Amino acid sequence: MFSLDRQSDTPLAEQIETKLRALISGGQLRPGVKLSSIRQLAAQLSVSPNTVVVAYDRLVADGLIDAV
Repeated sequence: MFSLDRQSDTPLAEQIETKLRALISGGQLRPGVKLSSIRQLAAQLSVSPNTVVVAYDRLVADGLIDAV
C-alpha cells in the first residue's frame, strides 16, 4: 500500500493518516472500499496496532472513513 519514513520527525500515526488522506483525495481509495483491518495494516507497516487506531480514528472524526 505505502511505506513510512522512520527517520522522519513526523509521528508514524500522522504519516499513516496523511498517506490515507492522499489516497482518498486522489481517488485511489474510492467510497465503499474496505480498508485493511487495524491488525493487518499494523503488520504490513510493522507498527503497533495502536498507531493505526490513532490514524483511523482521526480519519473517522473528519468523516473521511466509516468505522464498522
